[in-house]
Amino acid sequence: MNRALLAEWTKLRTVRSTVAVAAGLAVVMVAGTALIIANTNVPLCAGRSPDCGTVDTTALTLSGVHFAQLAAIALAALVVGAEFQPRTIRTTLAMDPCRVRVFTAKSSVIAGTVLVGGALGVAGAMGAATVLFDDKSVTGHTATLPRAAGTVLYLVLVALLSAGVATAVRHAGGSMGAVVALLYGPYLLTTVVPLPVHTLHLLQDLAPMTAGLGTAPLGPWAGLSILTAYTLTALAIGGALFVVRDA
Repeated sequence: MNRALLAEWTKLRTVRSTVAVAAGLAVVMVAGTALIIANTNVPLCAGRSPDCGTVDTTALTLSGVHFAQLAAIALAALVVGAEFQPRTIRTTLAMDPCRVRVFTAKSSVIAGTVLVGGALGVAGAMGAATVLFDDKSVTGHTATLPRAAGTVLYLVLVALLSAGVATAVRHAGGSMGAVVALLYGPYLLTTVVPLPVHTLHLLQDLAPMTAGLGTAPLGPWAGLSILTAYTLTALAIGGALFVVRDA
């Protein structure tokens, strides 16, 4: 397993596209948060008084996750899908015929890379938010550690979801499109189609993005468990197909 992990890490860090996307994850997290806060009218009392409207300064601080998740999806899709087009996966399997080990190592390297990039991005976003909120004279805006940790975990789960889908689809572009549709499709549906409140809440509870980001009525940690179920399902299907199909 150590050799398999080293091999997958070597492949990731020596390809310019994956290195650029991995670095870009943290950058777009910070830049996205800064852009959204800069263009949001935040009351001076936000974060201090419960009677100060509905502005959630913690959500604004972590709002760059909507941009960062696209980088996480792209990273996993490129790392997995690029080996199937063209069939360089055959070289990998010639060096290590144990497909379960290869799949586990590849998923672990993706998760570790996104974990580090996500943590740096969240830390940077919190720093940028502090500067911007102070510039707006808004106090009491510090993001809570559990929500910050939950955001990093969300990015890791989304990346692994993309890895599972990419392994099943065996195409980087197709898997990116499928995961983006899975994340944003239910959200767009609720904004376009008028639905009864009960149906709307049910759809939000079951949708991976709204549940995982804690914006659904279900709650943040219960929502992450829903996203975890999607991720484990994608990994199980992708891993099973990787084992039984021809390379």
